[in-house]
Amino acid sequence: MSKPKEKNSDGRIFSKTEGIELVAVKKENKYIYLVFENKNLIDIETENIGELPVGTKCVGKVDSVSKNINSAYILLPDKTKAYLKNAGNLKCEQNVAVEIIRASSKGKLPSVKLIDEDITHKTDLSFIEKGRRTYENLIHLYSFDKILTDQDDLYEDITTYCKAQNVLDLSLVHKYNDNMVSLSVLYSVSARLEEVTSKLVWLKSGANILIEETNAFTVIDINSAKNEKGKDNSYLEINKEAAKEIFRQMNLRNISGIILIDFINMDVDNTKELLAELKELSKTQKNYTKVVDITPLGIAEITRKKVGPTLSDIYK
Repeated sequence: MSKPKEKNSDGRIFSKTEGIELVAVKKENKYIYLVFENKNLIDIETENIGELPVGTKCVGKVDSVSKNINSAYILLPDKTKAYLKNAGNLKCEQNVAVEIIRASSKGKLPSVKLIDEDITHKTDLSFIEKGRRTYENLIHLYSFDKILTDQDDLYEDITTYCKAQNVLDLSLVHKYNDNMVSLSVLYSVSARLEEVTSKLVWLKSGANILIEETNAFTVIDINSAKNEKGKDNSYLEINKEAAKEIFRQMNLRNISGIILIDFINMDVDNTKELLAELKELSKTQKNYTKVVDITPLGIAEITRKKVGPTLSDIYK
């Protein structure tokens, strides 16, 4: 049963839905969070283990400055370093108020930005406000019927948070214990990650979707492939099927920015029907998504708010 749409503090929009399960596992140096609705994967989030959450505000200290590229490295309260663009006239050993805006990825340090905060009476390397953990964001995005993890520390963190904030019945949080089959194997985590980072996505009709992410925008092409009925109504069916899967993939992959979708050309009436379908699907996105139009060449123009890295940024 759907609940009214809500908007999160970071601009994400979502519709709370019942009958949803969260599975959390460890893979290398990350926690992987998978969200299922009726056993269908609808969302994936990752979290770097032992790293301060994005959104954390703190007093840091300038560790070094690169004047030639106007940047600096900032020492954070947990004694780790972060990268700051637009360092201005900062000097080494200077205390600064910063906010973590991007997690570390592909060997790059976390990124921070300067914030306007009075730190006159703050001690060196201290916290102003801690950001939300990934599971905290997810608990506020979805109404979970079950949370399952095989990680002792994560289970403890989640139960402690739920109890302190009174946001979820503790009977819904479970610790998975099975020495025969790991939780990652049970939920095919590696295979699912491979699937949602692949460029090619097959549809039940036999058609497929090709997703190409570039620095400037994302291009998505629909190919009728094995489905060659050749009638305009059948093309509408294929386009609608592709549209639903594309919006699902946008959520899973966290695709953002400008998105261009090359649909199979149809007549004017069917194109209008498809456009209306796209606008309805945009309401299912956890990040703000706007369907601009479908051009005469059948290319849908969409923009989607950037919140965090894409899965391809993390795993490719």
